[in-house]
This record gives sequence, C-alpha cells and structure tokens, in this order.
Amino acid sequence: MCKAALLLLLTVLVLASCAELRWQKPGADAGMLSADFEACRTQAQARIGRAIGPAMPSGSDPRFGADISQPSPTDRRIQEQQLADRCMRDKGYTLVPGVKTEDR
Repeated sequence: MCKAALLLLLTVLVLASCAELRWQKPGADAGMLSADFEACRTQAQARIGRAIGPAMPSGSDPRFGADISQPSPTDRRIQEQQLADRCMRDKGYTLVPGVKTEDR
C-alpha cells in the first residue's frame, strides 16, 4: 500500500513538472502580455528596493559573515516574483498550463 502511494505521488510529480505555466487574459495579445509583465516586474523590483534597500553586491560571500539585516538574493527574487504575480493577477491575468517551449 505504501509503495503504491509513493509510486502514485512520484508519477504525479513527474507529470506536473512537464507542464509550463503561462499568463493568460481574455483579449490580451502577446504584446500586451509582455508590456504588462515587464511593468509588473519593474514595479515589484522598485517596491522591494524601497522596502529593503539595494540588493546585496553579487561579489559578497556569505561564508564570511552573511548580512542578516536584509534578505538573501534568492529571498529577494522570490519576494519580487510574488509581487509581480500579484500585479499580473490584479491586471486580470491568470496562470494556465501551457505547452513547453521545446514542443512548439
């Protein structure tokens, strides 16, 4: 029973990894999508920059004492992506499964 459940979970995860998500909005063409996404991304970067300050220099090495006063570059990118996603949803877009780029 446990092996069957594990196999099912593994199968679902493998199949889910094949799906690529893309933004979609009724009536929006590729140009509008691109412009809206870029505007949301720029807005998110500006908001994070105002909230937590400039990004940590890429040459800094956390092995020699991480600056815990601000999020790591990875945390910063996650926060920016979450803000950009919220912006896109506020503009009326939804994420839908799409075809992988290699398959087009």
